[in-house]
Amino acid sequence: MKRLLKLSFLFFALCVAGLTMAQNVQIFATGKDIKGKTIKLCVTSDNISNYQKEIQKITLGEEDTNVSFAITLDEEKMLTLKMDLVRYSFLARPGTKYFLQIDDFNFTELDSLYAYSHGLTMPCTLTTEREERLNDDIAKVDFLLDSFLYDNQRLLFVKDKQTVNKMYAFRDSLLAEYKDNEYLNNYVLYEFVNLEYGLSLRSRGSLRQEMFAQKPILYNNIGYMDCFTNLFSKYFSKGYKHIKRSDIEQWLNDNNYKAFNDALGRDTVLKNEVFRELVFLQGMKDAFLDGYFNGDLVLRMLATFANSTKFAKHKTIAENLIQALSNINAHNAKINSLKVKDINQEEKDILAYVKNKPLLVCFVRLDQEASLKELEAVHFCYDSVKENVDVLTVCCANNFERMYNFIKNNKVGNKYQWDFVYFDENYDLIENFHIRTFPTFVLVNSQGEIERNPFDAPSMGALMNFRNTKK
Repeated sequence: MKRLLKLSFLFFALCVAGLTMAQNVQIFATGKDIKGKTIKLCVTSDNISNYQKEIQKITLGEEDTNVSFAITLDEEKMLTLKMDLVRYSFLARPGTKYFLQIDDFNFTELDSLYAYSHGLTMPCTLTTEREERLNDDIAKVDFLLDSFLYDNQRLLFVKDKQTVNKMYAFRDSLLAEYKDNEYLNNYVLYEFVNLEYGLSLRSRGSLRQEMFAQKPILYNNIGYMDCFTNLFSKYFSKGYKHIKRSDIEQWLNDNNYKAFNDALGRDTVLKNEVFRELVFLQGMKDAFLDGYFNGDLVLRMLATFANSTKFAKHKTIAENLIQALSNINAHNAKINSLKVKDINQEEKDILAYVKNKPLLVCFVRLDQEASLKELEAVHFCYDSVKENVDVLTVCCANNFERMYNFIKNNKVGNKYQWDFVYFDENYDLIENFHIRTFPTFVLVNSQGEIERNPFDAPSMGALMNFRNTKK
């Protein structure tokens, strides 16, 4: 027993050994296209939840072309600069200064791409005050790996010994190149584990046992965490030999984390308590996103875990997961007070459109065919549902005139009898409703709380339950 306790303590010590004292990090950015913009600095505090916390926000003057941020970090963290619909992410190390030269870009052109995804890469160049090449080296490793796979595509179909040995020799050369850089060395190691798994060169079980079961947890190494996610995603959330789905359902109903944890401990890969908790956290995320289990019960279980774990790192991850998952299809989450502009360019709170019945909020782009088709689907059934549900269309293109002309001067738009508003470049509105593509629909109840996000598309019959059945 004493030996087991020593091993457990050693494992946990290894997990935290890489932590350093908090040090300053400074970020300086310059570029003519940031004039008058609001720029946010966010940190991804863990690589399980991937929850981005906004830590600073600066609004520049109309002539300002420079911005700077100063924070403290005690370990490597992914930082993200957000400006309207563009963002730039990089891995920051404590005690380092980062300089970003933001290239000139055509905002209108980028805005046209916004119809398809939320968050486009900010074109810029990153440098540091000294020979700190972590981001460059990660990009280099990724490029070399991609190039190797492109040049050796036969590996996807034929696992001949010569090419496989060539891959391992390539791995060993990179490990030797970065032998004095612990972060890069581990990044390379786990990226090749990903490759081994993806090419079916080794079984998932053997890789889990060798690379994770009795190894230190590298929480902030993105190569390690990507590999962990690949090998342990949905590890138990759909049930496996040690746990049935019905067991999970019962433990969630009873909020019985102890029984859950004991059952996971029967798995030899999860004998170590620290690593078992990490797999539990990933599994709870999977269980929530899978949709099979009651999301509220999953969040309750995470809260119970957060209050019982001995490891501060895991408590933080659990709390971040609760925050991140609560924002996904957040039932009963209150809408924040957010401003939009109506057709007369009068500023209104979006809550003003929530009255005594449910409200379907349609986030659309009027320059996008898919959005226009969904508006036609709303129009098709609007007369039969309007007594039971209100509709609000939020136009998200960076062009108020387009909305005005569509409603006032277009024979298609002027037949629509519900409210249209302009998002007025209020990207907080997009963030708060977690809009990632267009069109997206959100159902809000009569108390101003999110009922479903996203809601099904009108073209798929989503509004049929609101039909007026009275004769």
